[in-house]
Amino acid sequence: MTFEPGQSLVHRLHPVVKLAWLLWATVAVFVFNSPALPLAVAAAALALLWYSGVTPGRLPGIRFWLPLGLAILVTQAAVVRDGPPVLGPITTGGLIAGVRALGRLLAVILASTLFVTTTEPVMLTCGLMRIGLPSRWGFALATALRLAPVFRVEAHHVYRAQLARGVAYDARGPRRWWLLLRHLSLPLLTSALRAAHALALSMEGRAFGLHPQRTFSREVTFGRCDVAALALLPASIVFAVWLL
Repeated sequence: MTFEPGQSLVHRLHPVVKLAWLLWATVAVFVFNSPALPLAVAAAALALLWYSGVTPGRLPGIRFWLPLGLAILVTQAAVVRDGPPVLGPITTGGLIAGVRALGRLLAVILASTLFVTTTEPVMLTCGLMRIGLPSRWGFALATALRLAPVFRVEAHHVYRAQLARGVAYDARGPRRWWLLLRHLSLPLLTSALRAAHALALSMEGRAFGLHPQRTFSREVTFGRCDVAALALLPASIVFAVWLL
């Protein structure tokens, strides 16, 4: 999952506001036992993704987590024996438990995807530092978020280069995973150490952390939409506690 630029309302919301909504949605789907809440959160996240320009076919990892969710649904429906039977060993309690588990998985994945694809890492870091996050921690967070896609591309290049040189990545079973771990770890670790050393020298040359008060090249401010979205957060909490 990577950030995708856009001009939608979700893109323009303050990163801290979106982070607060993500944390609340993640906690709510596990705290409350209603199967309708996770499905509602997943549907809302999917609609907002579509509105932000990310169609369902472009969702990352959909070929993995969608079959996983269906497998969880079937397993819960077959194992949980509660309530009147519906079809053979499947009961109403099993179906409710399966739908709840599937909804929780979809809600967490879709909400996290919405947050990542509509939130620029630099803006997120600046927003967190504006509300009190230490600048060193913010820099570490921004560096991790920005270098993760770089290392992913580099891992792909190393994999293709080693494949061309005859590394037996076509082996099946646990041996293939052992080969991937053995041959990819050392080049990626060396590259990460080299990047960390160059970054440390660069920041030392720029006197990073010398002054307690730092400046920002990009301003992150709260607008009217941010205030409205932030005001709706406690209202949604009260509504969920009262209703569920």
